[in-house]
Amino acid sequence: MMKAVLTPNEDGVHLSFQLHDGKTVTELQLPMAKEEIENYYKLQGFPQYIAWEELYDSGVLVDSTLPYREYYELLKDESAKEVLQHLGLPNVEEQVSGKLSLRSLPHEADLVLQLFDANGRNLDRIGKQAGAIYVLPDRLMLLPERVYRLKQALLESYESGYEKIGICQQLANEAGIELENFLQNETYHVVDTYDVDVAVHRHDHIELVVKGRDEEETRHLQQLQRVSSVKKGHGRSRFVSTKQVHADMMHLQQKRHITGEEVPLFLENPAAVLPEHDYLFDLDQFSERVRGLIPIERVRPFFHERTGMQWFDEESGHAVPYDEAFLRELMEQYPDQQYVEYNGKWIYLDPLLRRKLLQLPKDADEALKRRYILDIKDNEEQLEYKIDSVRETSFRRYPVPSELQAALFPHQMEGFEWLCHLAEQERGGLLADDMGLGKTIQVIAFLLHQKANGSLKPTLIVLPIALIENWVAEIEKFAPSLLDSLYIHKGSERLASSQLISQFDIILTSYDTLKIDQLLLGKIEFQAIICDEAQNIKSHTSQRSRAIRAMQGRFRLAMTGTPVENSLDELWAIMDFVQPGALGSLKEFRFRYTETSDYDALLMAIQPYYLRRTKQQILDGRLPKKHLVPPIYVEASPIQKEIARSMLATKESGQVAILNMITRLRQLYGHPGAIIPKYEQLSYKEVPKLKETMHIIEAIRQKGEKALIFTEFRKLHFLLKRIFMETYGISVPVIDGDTKNRQLIVQHFNETQGFGIMILSPKAAGVGLTITSANHVIHYTRWWNPAVENQATDRAYRIGQQKDVYVYHIITRDSSHFPQGTVEELMHELLESKRHLAENVIIPFNISEIQQAVAEKVVEQRQLV
Repeated sequence: MMKAVLTPNEDGVHLSFQLHDGKTVTELQLPMAKEEIENYYKLQGFPQYIAWEELYDSGVLVDSTLPYREYYELLKDESAKEVLQHLGLPNVEEQVSGKLSLRSLPHEADLVLQLFDANGRNLDRIGKQAGAIYVLPDRLMLLPERVYRLKQALLESYESGYEKIGICQQLANEAGIELENFLQNETYHVVDTYDVDVAVHRHDHIELVVKGRDEEETRHLQQLQRVSSVKKGHGRSRFVSTKQVHADMMHLQQKRHITGEEVPLFLENPAAVLPEHDYLFDLDQFSERVRGLIPIERVRPFFHERTGMQWFDEESGHAVPYDEAFLRELMEQYPDQQYVEYNGKWIYLDPLLRRKLLQLPKDADEALKRRYILDIKDNEEQLEYKIDSVRETSFRRYPVPSELQAALFPHQMEGFEWLCHLAEQERGGLLADDMGLGKTIQVIAFLLHQKANGSLKPTLIVLPIALIENWVAEIEKFAPSLLDSLYIHKGSERLASSQLISQFDIILTSYDTLKIDQLLLGKIEFQAIICDEAQNIKSHTSQRSRAIRAMQGRFRLAMTGTPVENSLDELWAIMDFVQPGALGSLKEFRFRYTETSDYDALLMAIQPYYLRRTKQQILDGRLPKKHLVPPIYVEASPIQKEIARSMLATKESGQVAILNMITRLRQLYGHPGAIIPKYEQLSYKEVPKLKETMHIIEAIRQKGEKALIFTEFRKLHFLLKRIFMETYGISVPVIDGDTKNRQLIVQHFNETQGFGIMILSPKAAGVGLTITSANHVIHYTRWWNPAVENQATDRAYRIGQQKDVYVYHIITRDSSHFPQGTVEELMHELLESKRHLAENVIIPFNISEIQQAVAEKVVEQRQLV
């Protein structure tokens, strides 16, 4: 038999497995190898190993230890609670009582916590504590999370004993733990945050007024003492500020009155006036409060073909009566000021404008750039910023770099030369090749070309964080020489110097890290900026999009197979990064293309910057065939019909309720246990869709081939994984949005010979994965957009695939309750009718339209029940 060994410690529960064969006990290495699973899957205790693998797939284990923070998170998910139960771990927090006592002088804060079970027994006497768990003679007991937080707080280090008492008092109250008499009478408050109000005396004089959470905290903060107290009847309230807050109070006292040019500068960016600390007030709320009291005019230049140079107030967009001579005079008169008072207003002298009018060197105004985010000319209402490319030159051939350790296919050679040609003209590009045609290797070849020409350093590559390891692996495989000067900018240890970062040839970072470090990276003049999966910047109002558009780059490249998913605005946002001004302002773009749906004209407009090849164009005859197996229809089981009938009979109405019902129906047809726990142990033979899937899987097994199964429902992931592992004795990896080691899982799956199954979420696994060891794709539940399904299928159907690929859809019918079609039938019909749209990546695909159509049909049939 197999046996799970659970070892609680202070940080979490360590999980291991033993093989018991008579008196012989063998420790098993985790995860188990393919051969071990094949040998042991019929043994008693194997389902516990399946549960361990589910935790492993989710990425919550640290060296086979389940940390308590992850443990408590899992308790919020019903399906995860079942995983814990299978392992023999408690999945319910047991209620306890307790008492917190002080056994020293307050400043020493020697606090002791006693805990008691429901029968009043002292837990330290009847069991052994290990973090969040007590090991009792007959079981493991899990403490409530709030009690565990109190236990952890007692072990922390503090600036003072008063702070420790205050924090632990509060946590004890939250956890329902009794306080001894002294702690009841002496209440300690830790002041770790504050707000700042603004008293406006004049337009050029404001006063900062510190506020606490209540009057007593405010009084304490204004006393500028670290510790103070207030007598209340027989008790006393004591207040203690953290070191950071106390230091802030001392600095704020010195800068309490702000006058002159510092007023508007402070309103825009407090750190520019008070740079010593990261202040704890809400900047958005702060500036909202005073913006209307002190008008600030921001003057930006705008060139119009008919009227020449004009000046616009950035806030209103209206022309303002300032000419170049006037602004130049102000700048010369006030060489070090960013704001100048004029006629009762503050005029903002833009540093870029100052540089332009006074012809200053680029770093002359560096001290004026201290801002939280980079302000950009967003080109939304009017075209304020554009980049003109070099005039078109004749296309020439570019030799493949000798350091590239791969042979390029003809279409990849074409793409490589296209990139070299664009970069030579300093014109941006949108590489929108179909999934699986090798966009990454084309770019790697281009990077080697840039290196040979001395035009690589520094190049910025921005991508989803999950793809960083994939890019490093591809560079190591095809261009290892590029690793010599490659830097990954992520994590708490990342460099904080623009100068140091710019010394690398290639910098890889994520979209969110770029957003956070935009001031740091924005100072670097990159040779090239490359965005992989550029749909991440498709929202023109998002901070990601605005940050990437604020970067400096001679050549800009966006890579995405799906530049448009829901709206044409997405294409405009990407192109406003690639080649600002090429499609006009957003307002013009909507008028010219969105409102007219003139896609031919749009394709013509982006043609100089756009390259897209489809698999059908490039690989027809070179890749194996892709077979779309005709849909397989099954009739719902009696259990599924009964559950569906009860769902239709409910009286809930409204769009949200209907969409929730549609989601539950989709899960129901996948497996009734996905929505009702008592049905989890149903045999696959009692679930028609799963029974048919098992027939398909069995045929795949007999051929020694592999299958990918896509569904977005996590509960179905777990149910399917257990059934497949228990039936076939194989490891069945799962990749969803939480999977942290995707590339490692895929690599192991690809390298494992013979039959295999992997379960994936279509959105999470739709990018960055190559799983060509599988040649069967089962869409167990449908996604609302066929383009996303195509991307999922393309995990297997891409360069490197050696076998014909088969794509399956299994659809459940229920003519008695859904004569016009079940949710699955309706989705299939609508998705197939729209599939041609999914092939044209610049035509938006309206998901809500399909959802609405399905919802209307379901409502119609509901009224007949």
